[in-house]
Amino acid sequence: MIEMRHFLHPVRSARGLYRRGQGAYDQRMVAYYKTLSNRIVSKMARGTVSSCWCGGALKPLGSNAEYSACKECGCYVNVRPPLPEALKEFYSLDGYWRIAQKAYKTPPIERRGELYRSDGRLNYWLELVDRYAPKPCKAIEIGCAPGILLSELSGRGYECVGVEPHDSTAQWIRENVHVKVLEGIFPGVQLPKCDLFLSFDVAEHTPTPLGFWEGIADVLNPGGIAILQTPIERTDYENPFKGRPDFFDGIQHLYLYSDKSVKKLTQMANLELLALEDAIGTLGQSCILRKPLASSLRRSVVTQ
Repeated sequence: MIEMRHFLHPVRSARGLYRRGQGAYDQRMVAYYKTLSNRIVSKMARGTVSSCWCGGALKPLGSNAEYSACKECGCYVNVRPPLPEALKEFYSLDGYWRIAQKAYKTPPIERRGELYRSDGRLNYWLELVDRYAPKPCKAIEIGCAPGILLSELSGRGYECVGVEPHDSTAQWIRENVHVKVLEGIFPGVQLPKCDLFLSFDVAEHTPTPLGFWEGIADVLNPGGIAILQTPIERTDYENPFKGRPDFFDGIQHLYLYSDKSVKKLTQMANLELLALEDAIGTLGQSCILRKPLASSLRRSVVTQ
């Protein structure tokens, strides 16, 4: 039963609605992957991975044969990932945002912004920005489709740049949302320095986790903030992500993280981990990073 108190806290209310819809969501996922595998996945060129991004040895993950777990950092690794060029084509405007979303029975890119407003996630993302980077600044969002977050931030005075893997998607956002969007797979994109780096449901797609974290450090100005949303297992490492078994989809998600692997990545990239919290509903976790000021970075190096 929805009570008045739910309207007083829209994020909390949206979390409740997410839980109630989880059963129907899981059934849609079955149909999604069955259709998608027939149309797209069977044609994808795939590689093989024999060790984790950190160099650690892998052990089988009993619950899913497509993934192994790192013995060193606890990361969950897709052992037969699609090759980068295949992934780039997959994320095209028609491939991902129309064919895949139709199979998944979710709104295509033209109506995706409405979904993000109605299910509470846009408000949650803006709440994170308000909490950690409220002052208008230069902001970069990786994986910015459908462009609604950048549009909202632009209206608040932020100077925004988005990045999408495929130019067809980037072009659609440029024409329909009127924000600056570049094409490429991060970190292999030439970007300006920024004070706010945003990445929601993207880090699990990268073939190079350390390169992704180091790319964040490269583009952030000293004192800059990065807000990431990605699956991070924090408790049950042997039976991870029980609320979202579809995280192990074997197609898009190349690395799924543990809290230990996130801390290791953050340290290796010379960043600071400010917070790690559950995101809205079952969307994963939110990870807040900061690039140290030059003086504090020098102090940390001296004391090590």
